[in-house]
Amino acid sequence: MAAGASVAASVTRAAFGPLGRSLTARARGLCGRGRLHGTVSGHVDGTTGYITLDHPGKQNAITVEMYRGVPAAVRQASGGRVLVIRGSDQAFSAGSDISEFRRVRTGAAAATAYSLVESAASAALVSAPQPLLACIHGPCFGGGLNLALAADIRFAAEDATFCVPPARLGIGYPRDLMELLVRAVGSGHAKELLLTARVVDAREALRLGLVNFVLPKAELDAHVHGAPPNALSRVACVRACACASICARRGVCACACACRARACITLALPPGTDFSELTSAPEP
Repeated sequence: MAAGASVAASVTRAAFGPLGRSLTARARGLCGRGRLHGTVSGHVDGTTGYITLDHPGKQNAITVEMYRGVPAAVRQASGGRVLVIRGSDQAFSAGSDISEFRRVRTGAAAATAYSLVESAASAALVSAPQPLLACIHGPCFGGGLNLALAADIRFAAEDATFCVPPARLGIGYPRDLMELLVRAVGSGHAKELLLTARVVDAREALRLGLVNFVLPKAELDAHVHGAPPNALSRVACVRACACASICARRGVCACACACRARACITLALPPGTDFSELTSAPEP
């Protein structure tokens, strides 16, 4: 518990006696369950792994601890053949939780450390071998948009809105996260979104390339969760090819590249398929 919270707890116990102790214990329990500070979790349902942002009452604003939890959530969901990142309570995410900035992002060193944690969260999503889909309801701002941009395919409800707000906040934008934005919308649109910090609706987001599909709100979840396997197979193959290209440019050994490609391609195969039968060269 933070220092301020500890002081508040001491005051509560002193003022209310046994009742204060009960209230303090209840608050600690809520913090432990993430109801006050938010959580990011991963689980598998059938063949789909879900990564869920959950910060009740704050439209899933992402705390630094939630960013730190993304790699673990990806691992928890990794048993799925496809991953879906989503928010709870009909919102994707209002972005980074600015209410904690004074505590966790004040000063150059703290700001740098924060950016590294934020970048590591997006990197964990980008590096997942499974196809990653984003299911976007409501606001998808700032840090939330960064996580969504890590997805291979982004599906938005008609009520979704998007914003890149650092210019309003007077803060920097990590270079690697800027690359995700530029890759999605191009340099010109990325500069305009960053410098104006304006909010765009789902239809404009589709035109710009922030999302791939826009659907009626009532149909979005069912559509994403029932994404056709053949489409996901193509995504898996594209990821494998992209991985091979990146590895070649960066000088990564062919063995590592082959392992990543195998992880991608097997997503498109029925469970239990013997991969060696597909890769064995025929005798001359």
